[in-house]
Amino acid sequence: MKKLFLSLLVTLLPLVASADTEVTIEYIRYSLITKLKTAEVIKRENGCYYSGYVVIPETVEYEGKTYSVTSIGSEAFSNERDVTGVLIPNSVTSIGDKAFYNCSGMTSVIIGNSVTSIGKEAFYRCPLSSVKIPNSVTIIDDYAFHWCRSMDSLIIGNSVTSIGFKAFSYCPSLTSVKIPNSVTSIDNSAFSECSGLKSVIIGNSLTSISDAAFYGCYRLTSIEIPNSVTSIGSSAF
Repeated sequence: MKKLFLSLLVTLLPLVASADTEVTIEYIRYSLITKLKTAEVIKRENGCYYSGYVVIPETVEYEGKTYSVTSIGSEAFSNERDVTGVLIPNSVTSIGDKAFYNCSGMTSVIIGNSVTSIGKEAFYRCPLSSVKIPNSVTIIDDYAFHWCRSMDSLIIGNSVTSIGFKAFSYCPSLTSVKIPNSVTSIDNSAFSECSGLKSVIIGNSLTSISDAAFYGCYRLTSIEIPNSVTSIGSSAF
């Protein structure tokens, strides 16, 4: 019986693997998961590039079936220097690691209100002018918006619980930050070297300010630290 089960499993595995299809629909590359009727935006084939303002649809049609676009895969748009902006629809729940890494021409992004996580280095070195993180997001991972040197406006949604290592470091155009009450942890160097930062308001769920959290923010003149904070790390300010 055990041998029969293993034989059946080996037979089925290729069928499961082949259920996923990679396809380009209206210039965007997707990985389709037929069983779940979902689609993930993935990196385009070698020699193909994105340009201009990219609008990602909520659904795509392929061979008579409708797929919901639920994720932006790792490195999907990394180093796409001709992309000027992107609209991420409400159907998307996750933005993968390095999804828009070093999109050096991308000045705007609209993040749909179903995204729950923003991966590591997702918008690393993108010249975004403003960022609004929706209330659906709970995790902003390491280096997510590191080196976004043009970002002068930041709104962090009120469901974010953790801000990763250097998530917003080296954003010199940022002048003010309001950390919502939902945030319970800010990793080391989260806002380090934000040399234009002048004011910070910290929500009342944070218990500790990590090492170098605001290191190098030499223009910082106003900060509200709630009674919930019991420890302030080395070189925090």
